[in-house]
Amino acid sequence: MRDINGRPLNTTYDYIVIGSGSAGSVVAARLSEDQGHSVLMLEAGPSDNSIFIKMPAALGFPLMNDRFNWYIHSEPEKELGDRSIYEARGRVLGGSSSINGMNWVRGNPWDYDNWGAMGLKGWSYDECLPYFRKAETFDQGADDYRGDNGPMHIETCKADNPLYKAFIEAGVQAGYPYMKDHNGYRQEGVHITQRNVHKGIRWSTSQAYIHTNKGRANLHVADKAQVTRIEFQGKRAVKVHFLSDGQPQALAVKQEVIMCAGAIHSPHLLMLSGIGRAEHLAEFGIPCVADLPGVGEGMKDHVAAPVQYRATQNVSIAKQLTPLGKFKLGAMWTLFKKGLGATNFFEVGAFIRTHDGIKVPNVQFEFIPMLGEFQHGSVKLENGFQYFFSLMRPTSTGRVWLGSADPLAAPKFAFNFLSTQQDKDDAIAAVKAIRHVVSQPAWDPYRGEEVTPGPAVQTDEQILEALRGLAGTNYHPSCTCRMGTDAMSVVDAQARVHGLENLRVVDASIMPEIVSGNLNAPVIMMAEKIADAIRGRQALPKTNAPYYQVA
Repeated sequence: MRDINGRPLNTTYDYIVIGSGSAGSVVAARLSEDQGHSVLMLEAGPSDNSIFIKMPAALGFPLMNDRFNWYIHSEPEKELGDRSIYEARGRVLGGSSSINGMNWVRGNPWDYDNWGAMGLKGWSYDECLPYFRKAETFDQGADDYRGDNGPMHIETCKADNPLYKAFIEAGVQAGYPYMKDHNGYRQEGVHITQRNVHKGIRWSTSQAYIHTNKGRANLHVADKAQVTRIEFQGKRAVKVHFLSDGQPQALAVKQEVIMCAGAIHSPHLLMLSGIGRAEHLAEFGIPCVADLPGVGEGMKDHVAAPVQYRATQNVSIAKQLTPLGKFKLGAMWTLFKKGLGATNFFEVGAFIRTHDGIKVPNVQFEFIPMLGEFQHGSVKLENGFQYFFSLMRPTSTGRVWLGSADPLAAPKFAFNFLSTQQDKDDAIAAVKAIRHVVSQPAWDPYRGEEVTPGPAVQTDEQILEALRGLAGTNYHPSCTCRMGTDAMSVVDAQARVHGLENLRVVDASIMPEIVSGNLNAPVIMMAEKIADAIRGRQALPKTNAPYYQVA
């Protein structure tokens, strides 16, 4: 078997990284900086050398089928009318960083201080901020909060469509402050979005960390290699088993296996390898290596729903996405990497508090200047605009579990969206907040009829009933192998799996609590930080940059 550069694989590696996404590519690249260590990264999916991956505006297409995507579905969601929720997870080099919306959001600084307050040594904001800075090159330059010498290129969106400008102006009119940098001192308010796009190309972790280091002799990357289990001798991880072209393979590991398969597939692979609740594993005849009942439990995701409006003027970008417009868009992007093809459409956004009893924003607004359906795996475009709200700190929890001992069978999972009264109340409040913003004078020239939930939906009961048919995932599953010291935690503060040797998990699954924003940037930060720990390097010095807190 050969890697993506045509080099034969070794039989043994110092480190084997499973998954090439927001964490895996970072970890593999950083570990291979030590020339004396051999590193293999295994990716179940194909190469990311596709226009549908590289062109930012093509972001909807990888969501439509399983070419670059695990294309999995939840079990029926009780509070959402027993609908099965489609969940896109990257199955391609770069993982979900190759198919996501490219919004560069760190979360709120309070999130990380909260992790620290939960007893996780090393995870306060002052200790995480240096790794956010290390990971990025920000187009506005470095300061106490931002980096200018990292692999991830971050650009500020142009936001020059009239509907983007109306979004910002209406938010200010509604009482929200304008934030020049929502990844700096203060997150709360309306903002122009930042995105991981560089010179017109999606800047995924595979672009940033792998393709730029493809000549590194001690780094091997194998695609179309689906891991089926980890083999142990006693409590020590010694081999990784996987399928390549349908043929079983096994490679030995000297130092560590680092699981970076994501918040749904990492717990699934752990269970297939005998790590999880012993009684559950026994149901499928899987010998228990480590009885860890927290594997797969406590899943969090940002439940999301659209509020859509028609536009009274034909200014939405839908008019540029006719068949002829798409041809022009493709030609401009192919030739110059410019034009509408270089946008991810989500060029403005906001973080707000829906009531004064909380100190950190509990709702995120994302926005696109057209009527489009991206959330459920299809793309339809009309003239109009839409807000997406997401609940930042949901109290509903889901789980991941085995449906079969067959490693090729999809994992079972359920989000349990809107299963708590708090989440229901926050979702209703989010819809009302959007309607309040859209009622502001800045929207007067453009505001047409509300499409969803619709003008007939007014009472709390009606809004909640509408959300049962509209709400879904924002593609941010997390917390299924969380860090901690209690009986339901899975890894310690350095991502080592409790009770085992040579095995770590590094991805959104180890978050002890979901953060307030999109997960790509936080996972990259976590991978940078844990890579230093694996290498035995001293952590970057703490910062003392302040951040905004409600008095």
